[in-house]
Amino acid sequence: MTRKEFEKIPFKQGCHLAMEDAYESTYYNDEYGFTIAEITTRTHGGYGLGKSHKEYNYKGIWYKKFDKFLEAIKDVEFKG
Repeated sequence: MTRKEFEKIPFKQGCHLAMEDAYESTYYNDEYGFTIAEITTRTHGGYGLGKSHKEYNYKGIWYKKFDKFLEAIKDVEFKG
């Protein structure tokens, strides 16, 4: 699967968590078994927002770098 094919995949929102040190929203696609976690750190005693980043899951393995995730899914056939 290529980056352009991945960008065409529809995701559903799974959950949203507000934790002491971060906010986290998850999105999933059941057809391929992909999960994306969007994580935003909290600053200033929990009232401000810091940096955000995404992590990607495939077959139970989390990838912090999108390029590493793409390498893991390169053999997944796009069905779109």
